[in-house]
Amino acid sequence: MSADDRLRSWGAEPTGERWSTPSSDLTAGVLAGEPVILKIARIEEERRGGRLMAWWSAHGGLPVLAADDDAILMRRATGGRSLLAMSAAGLDDEAEEVLLDTVLALHAAPVPPAAVGLLPLRTWFRDLVDEPQTDPLLDRAASVARDLLAEDGPTVALHGDVHHGNVLDLGDRWAAIDPKGLVGHPAFDVANLCCNPTERTAVERLDRRLDRSAERLRLDRAVLEAWVVAWCGLSLAWSGAADSWHATTARRILERLVARR
Repeated sequence: MSADDRLRSWGAEPTGERWSTPSSDLTAGVLAGEPVILKIARIEEERRGGRLMAWWSAHGGLPVLAADDDAILMRRATGGRSLLAMSAAGLDDEAEEVLLDTVLALHAAPVPPAAVGLLPLRTWFRDLVDEPQTDPLLDRAASVARDLLAEDGPTVALHGDVHHGNVLDLGDRWAAIDPKGLVGHPAFDVANLCCNPTERTAVERLDRRLDRSAERLRLDRAVLEAWVVAWCGLSLAWSGAADSWHATTARRILERLVARR
């Protein structure tokens, strides 16, 4: 079935706008006068994220209007505000509060059923903790990650990729998109926030973000720092030799935090 046919099967009419990512195909449509997006997953990670979005939809998340094994039909975010634009305009405090509000709301939702198929953080971190790390900095991050993953602690359904581009304005409220569908310690969901949306902002605001995130999520700051170390190590393990601002940012933050330990 084509994307247009699938839209029509759910009562929506395609508008002709469509785009693709390495992991999904998206098609715009209109349902009962409201803009919608059909997202068809290409990989299991996206399917799992779609199942979690559908669950969160019933508990205050972005509205998912229909879903099947590999696709979701969701309300399109058409609000005029952007967290990226807010940060660029110097409104970082305000943008970060929106991100933390979003994380807290997601973590407060009921535990999803097993059928959602959330992936444990131990599996998510395998490229860092199960592979030999010749870079001493990554080896240190891997050691920290192993210790964290071996500990008992609070466990919630995790978005897994919270950043300024993944929380959108619905007009009346903000909502998260593109979750990874993970399960583990709540601190993991603010680790990536500390590395965005630009290298300069992330490095300059690191301590402020650690303080505020620990306060809002009622976390021990040292534990949160450890999860940021682990996340930066994982990000670098995935990046390999790639030269990008994401990798440079992760390395700078990792160096700073490891120097404190």
